[in-house]
Amino acid sequence: MKKPLLQNSIGEKLPILSYREEFLELLQNHQIIVVSGETGSGKTTQLPQFCLEFFPEKSTLIGCTQPRRVAATSVAAR
Repeated sequence: MKKPLLQNSIGEKLPILSYREEFLELLQNHQIIVVSGETGSGKTTQLPQFCLEFFPEKSTLIGCTQPRRVAATSVAAR
């Protein structure tokens, strides 16, 4: 069964979800990926989840940088 598309707080479908397969293919072929996109597109919340699905081993480290310390800290805590 296909997973439902996630929605942001105002009910819009997150744009990053349409790039999931492309992102996972890049992740398989490259050590570092730089992603840039609009605020609210789902980069911060969805990309780490995609990585966890792709690398389910607990020993894998996933880095997510943020331009602001508060945002980086909250993402790391998740």
